[in-house]
Amino acid sequence: MVSIVVIGGGASGFFSAIHAKYFFPDSDVILFEKGKEVLQKVRISGGGRCNVTHACFDTRQLTEFYPRGGKALLSVFQQFQPEDTMQWFSSRGVELKVEDDNRVFPVSDLSQDIVDCLLQEAKSVGVKIQTACGVKSIHRLESGDFSCHFHNAPERVFNRVIMASGGGETRL
Repeated sequence: MVSIVVIGGGASGFFSAIHAKYFFPDSDVILFEKGKEVLQKVRISGGGRCNVTHACFDTRQLTEFYPRGGKALLSVFQQFQPEDTMQWFSSRGVELKVEDDNRVFPVSDLSQDIVDCLLQEAKSVGVKIQTACGVKSIHRLESGDFSCHFHNAPERVFNRVIMASGGGETRL
């Protein structure tokens, strides 16, 4: 069985963990979050309304919002566009609205709807979640697997590692 560790309990970590289970349904996917709760920034983004995405559906135009690294993001945005994000949430019962400035929010204006959706989807596909458990270090083994050392949890070995620890400095 494939074992996958996702480091970071934010929106990217959840989306990565959920999609890892979609692509490898028999895998063991565990998401580790160093904080006491997951999805904290989602709860406060957009003034507590959660700015889900931007309603710009032209990938080239979308990359113009990223002056550094826009070219690298082009292929990413072509694989999963804002429209795909909107459809993903809509198909899971979260109605979205596009505001005049093209920001996309839940119709309810409650970030908790996005949090609940991500938590429910993670649960339904079998993602395991471990909070209050940061990563101390990761070492690649000769086998190609990864040995992960955690605060507050025993060492574990995984076949794959997904780093989704946010934009702040992360030292391992």
